[in-house]
Amino acid sequence: MDQQRLHEIESHCTQESPPRCRVACPFDLDVRAFMARMAEGKQGEARKVLERHLPLPGIIARICDHPCENSCLRQDLGGSLAMHGLELSCMLAVGTQTRMLPLPPKKFRMAVMGAGLAGLTAAWDLSRKAYPVTVFHSGAPGEFLLAAHPALAADNTAGIAKDFLAEDMEALGRQKVSFTQATLDAALLEKLAAEYDAVLVDADAVQQLAPGLAPDEALVEAETLLWRDNICCAGWRSRTPTGHAFASPSRQAGQGRHAAQTMERVTSGVSLTAARDKSQGPLHTDVTGIAPVPRVEPAAQAVCGEPLYSAEESAREAERCLQCQCMICVRECVYLQKYKGYPRLYARQVNNNASIVKGLHTANALINGCALCGQCEELCPENFSMAELCLSAREDMVERGFMPPTAHEFALEDMESASGPECALVLPPLSPAAESQGADASQAVGEQWLFFPGCQLAAARVEQTAALYDLLREKFGNGLKSGVGIMLSCCGIPARWAGRTTLFKEHTDKLRKAWEGLGKPRIMAACSSCITALHEALPEAQTVSVWEVLDSLPFEAPPAGNSLPSVFSIQDPCTARHDASWLAAVRSLAGKCGAKIEEPRLSGASTACCGYGGLVWCAQPGTARAMSDHRAAQLEHPGLASCIMCRDRMAASGKECWHLLDLLLPASGKAQSGAAQGPGLSARRANRAALRRKLLEKYGSAAGQQALLADTPEPAGKGRVLVAADVLARLEERHILLSDVEGAVVGAEASGHWFENLDDGHRLGSWRPRKVTFWVEYEAQGEVFVLHDAWCHRMVVPGSGGQEAADVINSHQCCTDGQRPNMLGAQNGGQRGEQS
Repeated sequence: MDQQRLHEIESHCTQESPPRCRVACPFDLDVRAFMARMAEGKQGEARKVLERHLPLPGIIARICDHPCENSCLRQDLGGSLAMHGLELSCMLAVGTQTRMLPLPPKKFRMAVMGAGLAGLTAAWDLSRKAYPVTVFHSGAPGEFLLAAHPALAADNTAGIAKDFLAEDMEALGRQKVSFTQATLDAALLEKLAAEYDAVLVDADAVQQLAPGLAPDEALVEAETLLWRDNICCAGWRSRTPTGHAFASPSRQAGQGRHAAQTMERVTSGVSLTAARDKSQGPLHTDVTGIAPVPRVEPAAQAVCGEPLYSAEESAREAERCLQCQCMICVRECVYLQKYKGYPRLYARQVNNNASIVKGLHTANALINGCALCGQCEELCPENFSMAELCLSAREDMVERGFMPPTAHEFALEDMESASGPECALVLPPLSPAAESQGADASQAVGEQWLFFPGCQLAAARVEQTAALYDLLREKFGNGLKSGVGIMLSCCGIPARWAGRTTLFKEHTDKLRKAWEGLGKPRIMAACSSCITALHEALPEAQTVSVWEVLDSLPFEAPPAGNSLPSVFSIQDPCTARHDASWLAAVRSLAGKCGAKIEEPRLSGASTACCGYGGLVWCAQPGTARAMSDHRAAQLEHPGLASCIMCRDRMAASGKECWHLLDLLLPASGKAQSGAAQGPGLSARRANRAALRRKLLEKYGSAAGQQALLADTPEPAGKGRVLVAADVLARLEERHILLSDVEGAVVGAEASGHWFENLDDGHRLGSWRPRKVTFWVEYEAQGEVFVLHDAWCHRMVVPGSGGQEAADVINSHQCCTDGQRPNMLGAQNGGQRGEQS
């Protein structure tokens, strides 16, 4: 992306925006840092913060009218922080902490007419940048300032003697500021304008020479500060709505700082306004749930009307600071927390990855770790979307060939399997009456429907999916007027999430062709991700949720089982966060089944992802597990999900969770427990094929598709490889299918690509059926083999078993569990023998 687009994206994240107190301060004082140091009892460090930001730090500390306190978010939560009192106490407690580094003098000479607060502030700022500055004043130096602000007089109250005016005037001298007593009139102004590169007129100290301001003018812009030629003005007094002038020290000194910047630009010949306003969007700080804490009142007497805090009192008062920041999305998202940053920072990293490093794995992890769920956009006051950022980055990397194929390859293989001949099925939308009369799809009249359960519901709940289809056929089986067909397939969302737009289009084009061949029926889906994909690729189908359809039909609620919880916490799928019909129908159906629902803190539009979305389960299983655990912990009661992956992932995290079908069709679930684990990856593929066979056996003949029941031959290794439960669990973690392990053992034996451990007799074999190399450790026991472990590399490994590879894919390689099997060292410490 270009810089303009990057800045546009960044602007939606306000984490780097200053807090309201800092925005209100004319000197951009880092109040958070100051409060943090004071809370730690590090008053010397706190004074360094003041000296780094404030001009005339002692003077400002004594007389500042502290506009920051009026903007403090603690204002309604116990009272604003006593910034002025803490600032003054800090300056009184410790001496100067920093010193000015010597700099070579600049060539431009600056003059200041009038030693008011604005004039001295400008002299302070300019001199610290090594500009030669001369202040022209009437009376003694500091006399006007003392008359305007009597509080600057040295005070011995409470036994403390501090003359901040004298200290700061002395510091100006050390900064090479010259003071010249003169008559401040128009003649002097013209003389200074001719002799100096820039001149500042202090509008408070030399009122007769400065231009006036309208009574209602609240701010002074850069153009106003430049009066004419090389003459600037600053230091006007503020005015009340009635026009009464009053001194606001912070505003007057702030004008002086602004004027100093203008004088620099005048002498340099650059624009007075370009890149000057660096204001960002307001920092959003959520104060929900923050308890009020009253302001600490110091025990010591006041100094010039200001409370004097002790070190202990200062620390307690500073601890009240909220340390304002946004981080609203980060607090709720495990993924955003993982990389120790925030969206604005991540946007830069993603952009750098695309434009500079071109696919380093550290940056790819950031891009592929997002679940694309959209919660951050929903929570962010400025609607920053990490999903949009990461998905566009994936698409860009895929297009330019920098996306590691290993990141999403397994999920894409699973998508193809779910849509392949062993699992996919299309039955036309005919009613039972129409089928009994031998009608076909072309004779169907009235509203026709196509049930699209989605590949994951089909993989997890064979009996319930079949029963749900039976129920739909029964509800719509009204003569020849309507009917419900079914399509078993993946919707293609894995390709969409992987950033492979071409593959997604190719996949959905096949779905479109099948849908059109059925007469373009209306689609009802049981998966919110499917609805998202179909809305994008097949908008004419007007896909709705099957829950919405069921809720609109006459429905007799089944008797509630005794084993069901008395109260459920609803778990909404993230891809349905903006599907109001889905969300409402699920709650309505649950209510009809007698279930009591309680909403978790984040539900509906703000719901959290279970860890399945965006293929994060494939690219970063650890991150996905953390997401599941995080969401499970947010559910106070046993969960009730309308998405099968939400249900299974909650159960995998130890949270009892039921699926809506357990309430709607309890008899078909075979007493499914909320704590029961969902099937593994191998079982899911087998279940899809089983559902296809089940539906064909029941409806294939009437639909003219009985021939599709022809059995495929069993793989050669099926039943010959024994896998213990703990080994199977490791295979699941590494995304290795049981069928691939069986094929690897048989393939290694057939090809002779195996080594033997002479100590224990275990064999290490390799097999490469496609661009994946499998390694299996096993032992032969008669006609069967016992598997001890397995690994895979999603790359072509030269010399491994299987088809010969002409080209070695030597980039973007990985081993799914982060380790490689040692081909030469035995798994159990023995030595591999020669190749058999």
